[in-house]
Amino acid sequence: MKDRIKEYGIASLKGLIGAVPFAGTFLNEIAFEARSRLKQDRVNQFIIHFQEFMNDKTEDDLELDEIDKEEFSDIFEEILISVSKTSAQHKIEIFKQILLRQLTAKRTENDLAEKYVNITNGLSNTQFEILHQFSKLSDNLLRNRVQILEMEKALLMTREHLQGEIILSRRGYENSVELFEKRIKYINKLLSRKKNAISKTVNPNYHKLYSISHEEFLSEMYSLISKGLMYDLAISSDMIRPNEFFIITKLGRQFIEFVSAE
Repeated sequence: MKDRIKEYGIASLKGLIGAVPFAGTFLNEIAFEARSRLKQDRVNQFIIHFQEFMNDKTEDDLELDEIDKEEFSDIFEEILISVSKTSAQHKIEIFKQILLRQLTAKRTENDLAEKYVNITNGLSNTQFEILHQFSKLSDNLLRNRVQILEMEKALLMTREHLQGEIILSRRGYENSVELFEKRIKYINKLLSRKKNAISKTVNPNYHKLYSISHEEFLSEMYSLISKGLMYDLAISSDMIRPNEFFIITKLGRQFIEFVSAE
């Protein structure tokens, strides 16, 4: 009965679309024929590519006996539905990694795996590349550029205090001068270390790294922030203006780690 109702509904919809002047036949073909074939072709190609993807794996790499079949069927269905709706190669590669992970001992909870599928569905190729670049660096390295600004400000303030103390030292404040000089040397040493560390890394905040304009970079970054994958360091430092320094969130790191090739 349900199938008959569904068929009747589809037939009625086809009739309504077919009645559209001049374009009805074309729209029906797109909606019910070409589109269906395209979705099926995408799923077929995904399975073929996943088969090739699994060729270098062994039975020992998998943990099929430990899998909850009902839960796995849910995530498998989500992946196939997502695959049928996209032609983006970066998403296909991610879906293969998610599916592989769910077949191994490194699989994650179903809810989190589905969350990763949903994140992938809304992720542009540029956004994925941004996450990948940021994930290469530790949080400490990402914060170094901001810390350098903060330390340079502290150094300037210390020097100003030192100048005042030098004047006062003529009245017996030699010990204070010595302490300030030690602090300046200490800050300079830390600055040198941090500048040396970032000089050996690529700045992931630089829009040209992704071959896009600054405006496009900010647009992609705002989207990643709305997904909880990035955040603006300006919220934790009054030394910098918004949109200058970003950092990847814990969820962003977990996502990249989960979907990255082993």
